[in-house]
Amino acid sequence: MATTYDFQIISDTLVPGISLVVAQNEDAFSYLTEEEDYTYLNDGSVPLINESIGDFISDAEQAQFSAALV
Repeated sequence: MATTYDFQIISDTLVPGISLVVAQNEDAFSYLTEEEDYTYLNDGSVPLINESIGDFISDAEQAQFSAALV
């Protein structure tokens, strides 16, 4: 059985020091936009500075979400 994640975190972006968080389902997107109040790009991804990724993963895990670094 394949493991599924609520978020993909893409660290290889065109902007140094910035990663993109991509919700993989509607609940995860609602968490990003409503609970965390993040602003998202036209493609639905949320840019975060790399130093904030650890805090994001910790907060998401406390809310019962999982994340994969890609």
